[in-house]
Amino acid sequence: MVQVAYTWAKLLSNTDNTSSFQDGQGGQGVVQDNYNLRAEKSVSLQDLTNNLVVNYAVDLPFGRNRPFLNSGGPFLNAMVAGWQVNGITTIHSGLPVAFSTNGNDLSNYFGSGPIRPHVLTGCVRTSSGTAQSRSGAWFNTRPNPTTGGKGCFYNPGPFEFGNEARVDSIVRSAAARNFDLAVNRTFPFVGEVTGKFSVEVFNLFNRAQFGPPNSNLDDPAFGTVTTQANLARTLQFTLRLSF
Repeated sequence: MVQVAYTWAKLLSNTDNTSSFQDGQGGQGVVQDNYNLRAEKSVSLQDLTNNLVVNYAVDLPFGRNRPFLNSGGPFLNAMVAGWQVNGITTIHSGLPVAFSTNGNDLSNYFGSGPIRPHVLTGCVRTSSGTAQSRSGAWFNTRPNPTTGGKGCFYNPGPFEFGNEARVDSIVRSAAARNFDLAVNRTFPFVGEVTGKFSVEVFNLFNRAQFGPPNSNLDDPAFGTVTTQANLARTLQFTLRLSF
């Protein structure tokens, strides 16, 4: 059995997480100008352009009444029969990034939301290369002597709102490529009791998925990736009795 689900989508909103406990994104992608919500419309922090999920279950063809190893004795049949392989593969494009600054007079004294940076029109924000090579500069962070900023971004004046979108649809964090696998066997235990033994492997290929880059223009680590969004390969053994 194989099931495949693919979604091509675009999610728009005018605010995102406001609570710090939500996915580590609290306070990002929220309203800058409370009196101009039209300017807050952008892609959401949860916008996934492409999302592919494949799950499958395969009964292995070994043992009695199966194509292979079907003529062995009871011991061989007990070892090779009843095994099944299950897996879930998830592949999706990266999530967009919300940029911010340390704020100005509007946010410090007049109650506005977090201040976003200005972005130069026509400036190329992205950088090329593998995820590993870009970890120190995920996007364009070269010093800009004209604006005094970094790359395409610079701070607005004391009483200005930044013109950067609430969430940037161009700069995105690393895409996900995850493979989970389980091998299990169902067997008779005692009487009406049935046992099931499973070996489950999460992140089968031990692939690191980079976390989002630092997107605070005033932070010395602006543009760097210092976190991992997933866990290293994890194995889990389970034994279940059903009666």
